[in-house]
Amino acid sequence: MSSTGASARSCELCLLWAVMHWSRVCPGCKAWKTAYPQRGRCPRCRHAAHLNTDGLCKPCLYAIRAEDDAEWALALPGTRPRDLQLLVGLVREYANTARPLARGRSGGRRVGEEWRRKLKMQRESGHLEPPAVLEPLVWGQLPLFTVPRTLTQATVSALVGRTVSGWEEAKTVLVEMAAEHGLSVGWHFKVAEMVRLALAVREAEGARLLPEALLRDLPANGDAVRLVLLRVGLLAPAPAPLRFSRTDQLARTPYITSPAPIAPRGPRQCRDCHAWISGDQRAGFRCDPCRHWRELHCAGRCKRCGTDGLPLRGGRCRGCHPYRLLDAARPGTSRATQLVIALPAGVGGPVLPFAVDQPPAGPEPYVPAWHVSCGQEALFTWRRDWSPVLAQLRRRAPEEVPLTEAAGQMVQEFAQRRRHGQSPDNRKGIRTLTTLVYWLGADLVISERDVHDLAQLDRNLSAKPVCQFLRAHGLLRDDPELRQDADLAWIDTFVASLPGALASEVRTWVADLRSQGRREGEPRGYEGIRRYLTAVQPTLTAWAGAGVSTLREISRDQVETVVENLSGHGRRQLVICLRSLFRALKRKKVIFCNPARNLPVGDLKGVPRSVPSDRLTGLLDQAKTPLGRLVIALVAVHALPGTDIRTILTTDLNLARGTLEIRRGLLRHTLYLEELTHRLASEWPTYRHHRWPASTNPHLLVSQKTALDTDHPAGSISLLRLGLPKGLTLDGLRQDRILNEASETGDPLKLMRLFGITEQTAMRYVTAAHPERTAKLAR
Repeated sequence: MSSTGASARSCELCLLWAVMHWSRVCPGCKAWKTAYPQRGRCPRCRHAAHLNTDGLCKPCLYAIRAEDDAEWALALPGTRPRDLQLLVGLVREYANTARPLARGRSGGRRVGEEWRRKLKMQRESGHLEPPAVLEPLVWGQLPLFTVPRTLTQATVSALVGRTVSGWEEAKTVLVEMAAEHGLSVGWHFKVAEMVRLALAVREAEGARLLPEALLRDLPANGDAVRLVLLRVGLLAPAPAPLRFSRTDQLARTPYITSPAPIAPRGPRQCRDCHAWISGDQRAGFRCDPCRHWRELHCAGRCKRCGTDGLPLRGGRCRGCHPYRLLDAARPGTSRATQLVIALPAGVGGPVLPFAVDQPPAGPEPYVPAWHVSCGQEALFTWRRDWSPVLAQLRRRAPEEVPLTEAAGQMVQEFAQRRRHGQSPDNRKGIRTLTTLVYWLGADLVISERDVHDLAQLDRNLSAKPVCQFLRAHGLLRDDPELRQDADLAWIDTFVASLPGALASEVRTWVADLRSQGRREGEPRGYEGIRRYLTAVQPTLTAWAGAGVSTLREISRDQVETVVENLSGHGRRQLVICLRSLFRALKRKKVIFCNPARNLPVGDLKGVPRSVPSDRLTGLLDQAKTPLGRLVIALVAVHALPGTDIRTILTTDLNLARGTLEIRRGLLRHTLYLEELTHRLASEWPTYRHHRWPASTNPHLLVSQKTALDTDHPAGSISLLRLGLPKGLTLDGLRQDRILNEASETGDPLKLMRLFGITEQTAMRYVTAAHPERTAKLAR
């Protein structure tokens, strides 16, 4: 399914679940969006969508005809909203049935008569039921969606006559409590209503025991309901008793002996000016200056910050009024305000706006996000959660997202740059960059961690091209953790899991391996060190589990016990790692003696094998791409290993002289190309230039991903294997070529000069090709 670009997903507009091909919107919604571009809130389902001439969205038109919803078809006043239907697997032609309800003059009256006839039949048959209130859920079933409840007296009235489980036991407890404390009949009936309401909430939750926190939703008498349900055994009490009344009721409620203390009020923000006020002030969510400001001025929409419902003076709210002169002098700061901490009266002076005349100013354009000015550091830095931002922009195309002028130019430059390079991930990068500059602005230096956190939330977002673009413009702050080598991170994690002294000794071994590369002056790579640690990891873990705290405690017998049950390649690899480990520690004078000294390693028993001639027939004809044919020629003719092929640079190929230089550390091996390889090597640069004209990757062999990557990575081994037929490998073809040459010549020196291999490797192939020359004669 992924090869054809098809995947099962939900449409962004109508939420239809279907198989879509390279799109986020179903075919029906594409035509619907073109026909009705106006967006609004559908009165039937209360969702934001594209509305037609009837003021309804496409899924609601489906539901009206599928359910014969005559009330909404006739648009009767006072009709309650409906739930949005779930659509699964509709065919493409079914989208045409979402036609408008309002018809032309011909037939319009008859259509209305048909809906009125259906409405009359529904009312007579009683199909129009009142809306469900606290509908019982299956016991033990978790709800798919949880929404806050608003319980009122109307909810209590709707439960009259309904059978609620647990009410009979609760009614008995109510009678006992009323008789025990001498409470009136009015208290009994009032608390009984709240108990029935709490039991209905318990059924709606589908829980055997009602959580105590849900009693906060009751209109009144939460303390009494708590005691009743505790006696009945239908309440799950909170770890600490909750308080449902803000005042002490010991005089009026004799059944409460020790009420729970009122939680102290914490610091909060003023609802108008967003200043932080202390928790010990009087009740309310506005500071004292804002309350006085409301008494003096009328409410409206602030023309500076765009907030509606605030008292204004000269068209500005109290928080924006002190900045009127600064805005006139520097219009670029027309939305920023300082963080304010409201102090009590007499401590820091009155918090009043400046008494300066207000110069005329025009309305501010709406900016979608609060952007930090260029060069200004953030007050608080933490790891962002991009889920709310992505949910806000998920239904918008990148060109529909409101951006500032600088942000729009940045996105346009990125789109043109990536389009010129013919990148398949262009749309993913545009959407990622649009979301970042929408929320953070175009002048802020963006953290590399933010880009990767955003891209991980959706598979239609990409981080690498965006990071490269921002780094080129000096707008990216690199994260060292993200740029750490994967093998180095694994090594650090493994060493940290060992005990203290043992970890220090292994770390010394890693440092010693790091300074011993294959060539002089070349450090050993972390990939090879990781293979060493992977081989010795079970042994070190077993020794640490047996109580070994340092490798000084390891004896010769323990080392031999570890390797005695192993054989073949596994034994050879473990012995090599143990000898390297203890030899490095002995050289650094960490241990006193080397228990792995002279431990027999064993010789390789495998011999190179040739490939059957019928498998090699037509090998070049089976390759479908110029890359595959060139790789086959380099492996099957010149016996190059895959690690050398992937690192060849374009400057290493000299077609005029017919040579190819192979880099092996500080050494160089020159290949002299024959006619076939020379022709294939000349075809590949032409194909590469026509396919990726903007590629600047210095490596000769590139792919769709590495050609346009500004980090210039080398191709992977899997890229080289794509051109090989099934059943053949790079190592197999290379061994066949060397073995064939060894059979023809039998000269190890010629093999060393021709293929650039070591003397040990050359002798192995000569021995395999001519066993009679090296066989030991019996005495």
